[in-house]
Amino acid sequence: MLAPEHLNILRKAFDRANPSGLHDHVQPPPISFASELVGLIARKDISASKHMNKKNKDSFSQILPSHITAAFQKLALVTEEKMASPLDYDPKFPHYWNEHPRDKVFGANTNAFSSRFSGFSICHPIYHENTMLLATRHTPPTLLLSAQRKQPHSCSSLPGIKI
Repeated sequence: MLAPEHLNILRKAFDRANPSGLHDHVQPPPISFASELVGLIARKDISASKHMNKKNKDSFSQILPSHITAAFQKLALVTEEKMASPLDYDPKFPHYWNEHPRDKVFGANTNAFSSRFSGFSICHPIYHENTMLLATRHTPPTLLLSAQRKQPHSCSSLPGIKI
C-alpha cells in the first residue's frame, strides 16, 4: 500500500521532472501522473512476482527508514541513493538511480551501473543474488578510481535489511 505521504512525494517528483526535461525523452510520452503511477505500481508488482523466494519478494517493498538515511547523510555525507525505486527513494537525496527507464518521469536517473559511482552514495539493492553480485563487482573499481583521483566516495550495500 502506498502511504499518502509518499503519494505526495511522487506527485512532487513527477511535477519537478517535467520542466527539467526528463519527460521529453520518455516514449510514449507521459499522459498524466495517475497513468504513470498505475504503470509504476504494475511494474513493481510484475518484477516482484518473478521471484519465488519470499525474502526476494519482500525486498521490493523495503524502504530504508528515515533515521538510517539521516545518519548516513550526517555521518558519511551521503548525497545519492543508488538502486532505489520511485516507490521507496528518500526525497532528501537530490539524486537517485533506478533500473527502469520509464521512472525518469519521477526524476530517477537510470542504470546505476552505466557509470562510475561518484560522490557519497548509499546502495540499497533488492535481495537478489545477481543484483548484489553486480553491485559488489561495480563498487571496488569505482572506489579505486575515486581514491586515485582523490575524490570522495562511499557506498554501502544493505541487502535484505531488517530494522
